[in-house]
Amino acid sequence: MTGATPDVAGPYRRLFAEPVLRRLAAADVCARLPQGMTSLTLLLLAAQHAAMAVAGLVLAGYTLGAAVTAPVRGRLADRHGLFPVATVCGTGYAVALLGLLACSLARGPAGLLVAAATAAGLLTPPLSPGVRSLWAIYTGAGLRQAAFALDAAVFDLCYLTGPVLASALAAGLAPAAALGLVLVLTAAAVAAVHGRGPERASRDGGDGGSVWGPLRSVALRRLLITAALTNVALAATEVALTATRDHHALWASGPLLAGVAAGSIAGSLLLGARASDAGAHRRLPRLLGGYAIGLALLTAASLYPPLLALAAPLAGLCLGPALATLFSATASAAPHGSGTEAQAWINSIMNGGAAGGAALAGLTASTPVLGLALAAGAAAAAMASAALTRPASQQ
Repeated sequence: MTGATPDVAGPYRRLFAEPVLRRLAAADVCARLPQGMTSLTLLLLAAQHAAMAVAGLVLAGYTLGAAVTAPVRGRLADRHGLFPVATVCGTGYAVALLGLLACSLARGPAGLLVAAATAAGLLTPPLSPGVRSLWAIYTGAGLRQAAFALDAAVFDLCYLTGPVLASALAAGLAPAAALGLVLVLTAAAVAAVHGRGPERASRDGGDGGSVWGPLRSVALRRLLITAALTNVALAATEVALTATRDHHALWASGPLLAGVAAGSIAGSLLLGARASDAGAHRRLPRLLGGYAIGLALLTAASLYPPLLALAAPLAGLCLGPALATLFSATASAAPHGSGTEAQAWINSIMNGGAAGGAALAGLTASTPVLGLALAAGAAAAAMASAALTRPASQQ
């Protein structure tokens, strides 16, 4: 019986046994935590002396800028190396954000605030897609899925702790303190990918000069649809749970979202210990099907709100593993030498899906059960899309 017990920590011990992988893990954390802090930091920064409507435009400009240029920055990183591109982008990113801070403190015009934030978004260093690409390059047999599972868990954890950290620094010191930490962590992430190992891996190969880059892969194009639908479900869930008041119990939305994230983290780490690197194209539809079922249970639980606390972790249990498998499948579907750009396309399309899901769920905010039903439907559609995606070797 003892021999049949899975060694949950084993893959992670092997992962952290390699110095280059430890450095990538550090880069992952340093890149992800600012992502969890940035939205609230920008809102608080702009709202110091401007209306919340202006702060909303500042955040929108930043988000749109980041989404528009992500594939371009990813392609540059594939061609010239992640470290040099991240360094150049990071310098411009810091200058733009410091310009935003200066403009805010000087009570500058709204247009200048939005322009500075948009410039920061356009120049965001391609760290998250770059680190995922490097995970795929440097992990050996049996460790790729563990690496992507760890990445998914870090993603959830940072999006839980990031806003708390940003608000604590802004309230205890000033919004500039939160911005300072964002910049320090971003610089640390850039430094963590420096060195012959990651840089050489990023520069190895190329996209063959094709104008389409990784999008010439049919499997990747289908994965983009799956990714968009998955984030429609995720964003709709967030909006619907926030709108679940149970007669003015709005305070409960935070713990409910934390419950979904906790389930996602647990699922991610368990998957990393047990799932094999092969067969992602078969595993992804099953995981998304589990996610759809979890959201359906959450929808049913919303009809009797006391059950939501039990249903929230179950709703997230398959989300983290699905994201880890999605990123792993993306790495496999990307043509040689275009891994960072492929992951950047996934980031961009997921941002678009999140915007769409939030907008659609917002229309049903007065009846949260409809928003949760929308989320479950989107997850089911993502499952169907994943089921139609074949591995690159069969294209």
